[in-house]
Amino acid sequence: MEGPARPADPTASARAARRARPVRPCRPDRTAPGERPRGRSLAVVGAAVVSATLAAGCAAPEGATEPLRSEVAYQPVSLDEAPALDGVLAANDALGAAMLSSSDATNAVASPFGAYVALSMLAEGARGDTAAAFDAALGAAGADRTASVSALREALLAYDGDPTLAAADQLPAAPLLHLADRVVLDDELDVEPDFLAALARGYDAGVDTTDLGVAAAKAVLDEWVNRETGGLVRSSAITPHPDLRVVLQDAIVLAARWRVPFEPSDTAPAAFATGTDMVDVDTLHGTAEADWTAHDVDGWTSVRLPYVEGFVADLVLPPAGTDPADVSLDVLGGLRTGAEATDLAQGRPIGVAVPVLDLEPGPLDLLLALDAVGLGELSRLSDLPDLGGITTTENLVLAQAAQQARLTLDEGGTVAAAVTELAADSTAAQVQPADAFVVTFDRPFLLRVADAETGLTLFLAAVRDPSAG
Repeated sequence: MEGPARPADPTASARAARRARPVRPCRPDRTAPGERPRGRSLAVVGAAVVSATLAAGCAAPEGATEPLRSEVAYQPVSLDEAPALDGVLAANDALGAAMLSSSDATNAVASPFGAYVALSMLAEGARGDTAAAFDAALGAAGADRTASVSALREALLAYDGDPTLAAADQLPAAPLLHLADRVVLDDELDVEPDFLAALARGYDAGVDTTDLGVAAAKAVLDEWVNRETGGLVRSSAITPHPDLRVVLQDAIVLAARWRVPFEPSDTAPAAFATGTDMVDVDTLHGTAEADWTAHDVDGWTSVRLPYVEGFVADLVLPPAGTDPADVSLDVLGGLRTGAEATDLAQGRPIGVAVPVLDLEPGPLDLLLALDAVGLGELSRLSDLPDLGGITTTENLVLAQAAQQARLTLDEGGTVAAAVTELAADSTAAQVQPADAFVVTFDRPFLLRVADAETGLTLFLAAVRDPSAG
């Protein structure tokens, strides 16, 4: 939601000066700020592609689209009504861990929930053994999974607003968490009505049809990504071609201020050990008496920094010599639930030194991560998946799966955005108090951004070299 105008932000000038990759947000006709449209037309996908797209500009796309409307209305679910929340939250963590470990980027950034929602949408069209594989990988089956995902989305959408606010020099006064989903179907795909109904009812997803076999379809995908991320992601990672039938697109954007901001005057260069080298990086320094907490979770040192409301960030230092992407599900579960966590500060003030981050590692190929969580069959031509719930006239196989993510962290707070795409083809230095508990993040570490109420992991980053971007 869009908050009231806030006073001048003392961190804004530092943020503006540091931004090296300007974005060009589109401002198309939209619902009034803070108001979320209901009952939108659903975009249908012949094979599901979830696309993380960065659009280069705001010109109208060359390819024409036609909205496809379902008679079924969106049916929001509350958290109290979610029948399989624990399974979904645990599977979301497992997917995030697989995404981090499969990335070959110096700094890996992932939105497990963005990928989870896209996969859950695709699962609505799975049948037989393929549906069973989805149930196992996503921690819940059928209608229980759909309802639980809907409940998590509905809780997060209490903070919905215009994603272009995330690209501004000043962070919004209240946290912003924007979610959007769409299915794009090839205009010759014979789609099953029940698939469209499931996407409408459980995900409030838009459905459009276009010719996915021509180059102009790329502009159609790009425009949606640019609009729904406020320009933070600029173009789609999906390549249209004659066999492409379905594209599933999911976008998530977060912009939130720290409850206790860092003073820009305390930001200074400091050494960071990458594992192979020492680099100097701009580093935030701060101390908090009560708002920050520090815990040991299975040997990993975690400092939790809350945002002004609704969300938290966990800065997590692994044991020396351990790569942050090697985080175990026990550690992620402990961060989410607080189980087996040992208080390290014992009532003392907590001091933190953490690098300024501006991470944009490039597209992450999700096929390796999907294989790691038991969904490798989606892309195997030798043993075709059963996506007969999407269409019964063609065999579909997952041919492209990508996520693009960007994350910045500075004195004022955090901005993060991710677009997930699944594409299916047809087959024919501050002075610290003396008694402070100080954690210095001067070697590779894990960053986790989560919903405070449910513990849902929204973003994960394995930071190995902050100077690499």
